[in-house]
Amino acid sequence: MSYSLRAYRLILQCVSNSLKNYSTLNTMSVKEFVNGTIAGKKVVVFSKSSCPFCTKAKDVLRHYVGKEIKEDDYEVIEIENDPRCQEIQDYLQQLTKARSVPRVFINGKCIGGGDDTAAAHKNGKLKSLLA
Repeated sequence: MSYSLRAYRLILQCVSNSLKNYSTLNTMSVKEFVNGTIAGKKVVVFSKSSCPFCTKAKDVLRHYVGKEIKEDDYEVIEIENDPRCQEIQDYLQQLTKARSVPRVFINGKCIGGGDDTAAAHKNGKLKSLLA
């Protein structure tokens, strides 16, 4: 399988952001971290790399990166190796009424998970949310 340079850059950015956020998370509360991340980007995905629903959401959103979503306004937070993973999911449940991942936020509002993101893409709602 071959990836384009853009895909490699996006992967590198996600890994870099995850490492940066991991060190930031150690110095702030989970609530501050989650709220700050959501407020700081147009699109944020709280994810686990091995989760098929997370992969579904990220694959859908990749269609919009570089178009409706600026690359620096999109962030994926892979939480499975974070020591506060459970706390993050607990706080996401308080915010969204769901503890599962992915939790996809657009302009500060949760649109749901992988199936919700795919459905919004299919029916055209996702494009309008990103406009």
